[in-house]
Amino acid sequence: MMSSGCAACHGSDGGGGVGPAFVGLFMSDRPLSNGTIVTADRDYLVESIMMPGMKQVEGYSLPMPSNSLTRDEVDLIVGYIVELATPGTTP
Repeated sequence: MMSSGCAACHGSDGGGGVGPAFVGLFMSDRPLSNGTIVTADRDYLVESIMMPGMKQVEGYSLPMPSNSLTRDEVDLIVGYIVELATPGTTP
């Protein structure tokens, strides 16, 4: 996560910053700027990382930048986010 620049916006510990926190993100309801609410399941997380402009989270004015992550790298990041929401695990 660190080498991809995620920590610059999402926090070095996943606690958030100019971008949403990773801690507690998995399976939470996310209000979007268009008024809809989505559940941050694995599909949403993958889509949000691979196509960051598709859905804008309400309350965050800066869009997530494009990236050149592979699907395997995205899966690792999603796994990290899932671990942050799973009691008793450490990333």
